[in-house]
Order: sequence, then C-alpha cells, then structure tokens
Amino acid sequence: MTPDEARELFPDALDGTLTAAQQQAFDAALAEHPELEAEWAELRDLMSETAAMADADAAVAPSVDLLRGVQTKLRRRSGGRFYRDRFSRDVGRGAQMWPLVAATVMLLVLGTAWYILHFAQELAP
Repeated sequence: MTPDEARELFPDALDGTLTAAQQQAFDAALAEHPELEAEWAELRDLMSETAAMADADAAVAPSVDLLRGVQTKLRRRSGGRFYRDRFSRDVGRGAQMWPLVAATVMLLVLGTAWYILHFAQELAP
C-alpha cells in the first residue's frame, strides 16, 4: 500500500471501520513509512484533543448561551431596535396597517377583474 492510499484510509481508521485486510495493509504501510506513521500519530492526537475539547464544551454549553445573552443585552441597550422583527419595531407608526391595506386592495382588484370578465362573457354574442 502506498502512503497516499494509506492517507485515504485515515478517516476510516479513526472511525475504526477498516476491514481486517485493510487494517493489516494500513499497519504495514505505517511500519514501512516513518513519515506516514508521524502523520498518523499527529492526526490521532489532534482528533483526541478535539474530542476532549468538545466534551468539555458540552458540559459548559447548556449553562451558557452566549449568543442569546449577547442579543438580549443588545436589545436592552438599544431600546429594542435590534433583534426584533421589523413588524414589532414599527409599532405605533401605522406600519402594521400596510399589509392589511395591500391585502384589501388586492382583493378589490381581483373582485373587480372577476366581475368585469364574468359579465363580458355574458354580453358577448
């Protein structure tokens, strides 16, 4: 097995999903190429350190919700201008009426178009 082929098996070796034949070839390639063994050891150490950090973060994360805390503080300090939807920001300015006005106008336009088309068919000879 070439070093490049062995490198392609690094993810499977980390997961422990190599077949017996692949594992033997992988071990033989590591024994044959010291630089490949060094890369494998470095990757294995890096992944174990990352897993340890993830485990440590998982223990802290439920008690600290950083993003929510930052957004809450910004919303409080800005008087509610940030991290609220635009609809609620424009309360008191009459902006909440615009969607209702637009919907009413569209209903009137569609009703008028239907009325005209309906009677145009009846008046046609």
